[in-house]
Amino acid sequence: MNVRGAAVQSGLAALGLVVAYTTWQREPERAPGEVVVVDVNKGDVQKVRFDDGNGKTVEMESHKEGGEEPRVWLKLSADAKAKKPAREVPGNEGAERLWEKFAPLRATRALGTMSADKLKELGLDAPKKHLEVTARGVMHRFDVGSSPFGVSDPYVKDVGDGHVYVLGGSVVNDLEAAGVRFVDRALHGFKPGDYDSVTISAGGKSRTLSAPPAENAFAIKLINPKTNKPDEMAKNWHDKLWRLMVTDVLGKGEMPSSGTPEVACKVEYSWKGKSKGFVELGRTAPSSVASNASPTGPGEQWARSERTASWDKLPGSADELMKECLKVAAGE
Repeated sequence: MNVRGAAVQSGLAALGLVVAYTTWQREPERAPGEVVVVDVNKGDVQKVRFDDGNGKTVEMESHKEGGEEPRVWLKLSADAKAKKPAREVPGNEGAERLWEKFAPLRATRALGTMSADKLKELGLDAPKKHLEVTARGVMHRFDVGSSPFGVSDPYVKDVGDGHVYVLGGSVVNDLEAAGVRFVDRALHGFKPGDYDSVTISAGGKSRTLSAPPAENAFAIKLINPKTNKPDEMAKNWHDKLWRLMVTDVLGKGEMPSSGTPEVACKVEYSWKGKSKGFVELGRTAPSSVASNASPTGPGEQWARSERTASWDKLPGSADELMKECLKVAAGE
């Protein structure tokens, strides 16, 4: 290839890089009529707050806890009907996706400013619901009105400039249901295959089993280092532990109303000698119908881990799991 040909090839390659970079940086195509209401990036959003007008509020923020990656946290107002106090709890993957809808916040239609009669028609003359998005130190406040034709995307009015939009992405519906749909009920952020050893402790006894990688992460065996053979009892027990369902999530600094759980079982996970996480299972004291009465039940079952804000409530079946933990820890 001569000098001229090489120069042409280099020029074409450089042009290709420029086109590729421009395409990568370009904002995704919008749907017809779609507009950006709050033009910010994900890292610019500091807080989202929604007030339903009936005393129920939810706030969203993204921040680190300990050494973990930033994640979305929810501040939920007290719920007298459900007998729940105000709580700050971690959000799940759905909460993360909802957070991304504010960066930027989009609307399916922009309607401009409207007359008082029209605002009344759209439920924006005396709105109860309000949405606030704080980004780059600026709070954007919106009145939330009714939904056109009964669909999920409501009319909103920018309090700052009076412009009206049809807010897209089911943002308001998601915020209204955040306390139920978007609370993280997972005990761990890692999955089977992300650890290579498991230490099970209970009743003063402790045993460490290896968990060598497997093609199917959910078929990982727990190996007894003394016999170098799979421990089926430990694996079956651990499978049940891993599938535990959380029935309620307490917030930061909150303790069970039935008292402080007494830890009956602890499981620690490691990867190449470094701690990956843990879970503790505990019980609270049995309840009684009166101070001088006999206990009416076995108490409540709770769990906490490296991922939880406090204790998470477990179903009654977890009590049997705690009893079995002692046998597994002792290798019986």
